[in-house]
Amino acid sequence: MKSTLFSTLATAFVFGGGLIGAAAQAETQSVFYQHLNSTAVIANPLLANDTLFIDTFTPERGALRQITTFTVGAGVTSFTGHAAWLVSTPADAGPRLVGVNIDLFDTSNTLIQSDSFAGVLAGFAHSTISGLLGPGTYTLVATGTGQRDSSLDISLTLAVPEPATYTMLLAGLGIVGYALRRRIGRGSAGAAPQS
Repeated sequence: MKSTLFSTLATAFVFGGGLIGAAAQAETQSVFYQHLNSTAVIANPLLANDTLFIDTFTPERGALRQITTFTVGAGVTSFTGHAAWLVSTPADAGPRLVGVNIDLFDTSNTLIQSDSFAGVLAGFAHSTISGLLGPGTYTLVATGTGQRDSSLDISLTLAVPEPATYTMLLAGLGIVGYALRRRIGRGSAGAAPQS
């Protein structure tokens, strides 16, 4: 009976893993900036589970203003994002970027979302940005001041409502669990008590 239990569970997890793997075919589209003032347009639309990654490293000093325009494809309903930048202390020699702000605008230049500062850890400042986002064209604007070399990473991941495959997986695992519970219950009902 134990071998049947493990075989059934193994089949469910292998099948479920295949569904999850098929649903998670995401791509990362990267932009690499080498100047404080730069613009880029992402040619391919970002789809569900895709990530936009912006990587900046420059020895320039002064005002940061980077503008990244991208298009969101059908089916996307929201996004989550993170940013990290080096804020070495004024006495250090490492990169120092201060006053960072990240804003997301739609095509009519309406502010959709701004980042929220999350704190500093190990010389890196962190912020998060998230919200609702549907198909269309958007502009991500990063501003700040490079006091020495500047290092900034931003990532946005597009999300969709829970796919039907996950619901099917959970329902399938529930049925397997119910069947196993009934089978175990029948096996123990006819067993003699042990002393």
